[in-house]
Amino acid sequence: MQQKIIKVKFELNPQETVLYKSPAAYFKNKWQAEQGNVYITSQRIVFESKPMMMMVLFGVLGWLLSRNKKKKDFPLADVVNFKRGKQGFNKKVAEFELIDGAVARFGLGSKFEPFDIAYQKAMMDVKPLFQVD
Repeated sequence: MQQKIIKVKFELNPQETVLYKSPAAYFKNKWQAEQGNVYITSQRIVFESKPMMMMVLFGVLGWLLSRNKKKKDFPLADVVNFKRGKQGFNKKVAEFELIDGAVARFGLGSKFEPFDIAYQKAMMDVKPLFQVD
């Protein structure tokens, strides 16, 4: 089976590959969210937003032609806990607790299970933060 190549507009690190892409909403807080895409790479999680004002002003064509902006990214090594959450009626929320205590929440626009599988696969390749020799 041939793996599908996912194109991105943000810069990838050397040896970094994109494993999964999903439409998503990044929940800044309980009342604010940004629309865009969330990517799982072999080294980090990246959220790229799409400006919704272009949709309001110019319709779907304006939204499609608008530039994406990298809003949130963090290394997989910084994730200490990952779980499925809920926001309103949406039960497909990926919650990442980071080493500094921050929580990043993404409401997925696709099924949760493939996202979870891609995340677990990416985490297997990340070196553990603490190693016992």
